[in-house]
Amino acid sequence: MGVVTVRKSVEEDIVAWIACCVLIALLLPLMGFLYLDILETKNEAKAQVEKVEKMRQKIEQKEREKDK
Repeated sequence: MGVVTVRKSVEEDIVAWIACCVLIALLLPLMGFLYLDILETKNEAKAQVEKVEKMRQKIEQKEREKDK
């Protein structure tokens, strides 16, 4: 049994490369937007945690002053 190799035409190769380039050109900006959105969400979450921590400290300070 022999293996038969099938040679695609050059046009098919070019079309495949163009399709790959278009796909990459579309995916890169989408990945960039996703990354920026993740960074923004991370910063917002960090700011919220800091606010909660400050509020907790104020409440604890008020409780200590009340106990005195």
